[in-house]
Amino acid sequence: MKRDYFNLDPDNKLFEMLSKEHAPKWWQILLNDKDLYCNVRKNNRINVYYRGASVMSLEWDESTNALKAKIHNYYLGNDKDLCGQPNVDYGNVELTPEEIVAYLPSIKKRVEANEKNIACLDGEEMHGKNDSSEKYVQSQMYLNDPEYIDTEFALSLDDGTPIRIDLVKLSDDGAICFEELKLVDDTRLRAKAEKPAEIIEQMSHYEQFLTEASEIEGANHEPIIVEYYDKVLKIMEKIGILRTSVKPSSVRDYVSLHIEQIYTKKTANRDKLIDQVKAVCKGFHSNIDDVLKNYQAL
Repeated sequence: MKRDYFNLDPDNKLFEMLSKEHAPKWWQILLNDKDLYCNVRKNNRINVYYRGASVMSLEWDESTNALKAKIHNYYLGNDKDLCGQPNVDYGNVELTPEEIVAYLPSIKKRVEANEKNIACLDGEEMHGKNDSSEKYVQSQMYLNDPEYIDTEFALSLDDGTPIRIDLVKLSDDGAICFEELKLVDDTRLRAKAEKPAEIIEQMSHYEQFLTEASEIEGANHEPIIVEYYDKVLKIMEKIGILRTSVKPSSVRDYVSLHIEQIYTKKTANRDKLIDQVKAVCKGFHSNIDDVLKNYQAL
């Protein structure tokens, strides 16, 4: 595993610029918006999220000695098919952070219309199911539980396999805990024909990540993940987004599987699907028992 996956400098100019003492007005607007959240990224970046969608990326450009703010122009209303006809680039574009903040109302509407970020609010359940997307559920878990300190943790394994773990939590005793999120009706939680459930290989990759990372020592002779998240928390405090007073001291030696129970009505078919998910979860640390209790209580 590459050591530079954990590159992070708490004294980077971006974090100094956004520090409590120097924070610009547009940053205060973002922090005051309770529907948004910010995650610190390796190589000294910050991503701003709404419903699990990254609606702003921030970094300090050393070559120009200036702040760079980017957003995918999909969120500005661009359509991929139409972009191709007049040869307009479809992807990340650079704007000032003030401009992106000014676009926030329309950006949010664009995100809300995307099925990847859709929310099924109270009273909107259809066919005995809450149709909120996984990304929306992820965002609500992060926003509503201050133990979460990160989302979308991504890197590549030694064999080149890319991984992206949904959530990172810091327990009361300082353990850094990685979590994978799946909705209970996700087909990746069930075997298909003679093929095992996709989640089995995915969780295997995560265990490989923990093994590879445990072999890397940080500059202070701590596990590299502990050192990395210690820096993350220092940055979070500096820029005004820290939500915990706990300090990281260890890494939990497994990745847990969090399953979100979204059914609001029991059916015979769903009974079978739930049993299949239960069988797959036997090999993992998961919340399947709580899921079963919730479902059986319907």
